[in-house]
Amino acid sequence: MELFDLSTNELLTGLESKKLDIALTVGGDTAIRGIAWTPLLHTPWRLALKRKHPLAGRARITPAEAAHEPLLIFCKRDYPEYWSIVNGWFREHGQRPKIGGEYDSSETLMAAVEAGLGVAIVTARTAQIFRSRALIKMLATEPSPLCVVAGYRSDLTDPKPLAVFVEDLRNAAKTFR
Repeated sequence: MELFDLSTNELLTGLESKKLDIALTVGGDTAIRGIAWTPLLHTPWRLALKRKHPLAGRARITPAEAAHEPLLIFCKRDYPEYWSIVNGWFREHGQRPKIGGEYDSSETLMAAVEAGLGVAIVTARTAQIFRSRALIKMLATEPSPLCVVAGYRSDLTDPKPLAVFVEDLRNAAKTFR
């Protein structure tokens, strides 16, 4: 088994071109002929901010409060579904966030939060991983939970090993809830 850290677009291209057998990504609503999607887990959203941020004392952060801060986000090119979810959530609440920076990984995004460059809307799982580096707050209202899926070719000659692997992924995902 070889593992690659690729953007969503790179994963989808790899599946479509048959260079990848399976991809873990978010969404799964992308229609690609010959690709089957299996939901693994749904994860809620949180707001990450610097520990001494003015909003640190608040129990829950409203969309309006988050929109008034520089928003640090994953780059649109590599994570279009993240952009769609986060921007859609702000639009639902009549807000237009100020984008403070775009990042290509959780590590760089959370480093920017830690440095006080702005706030970030991240999944609860990402928040859990980086909770020692940032203050994590609940949102007063949340975007729809993010669905993590396994995408794989449905035309494999021997799908049994892949089916076992996908089932192992589903069982492992249960431990993240």
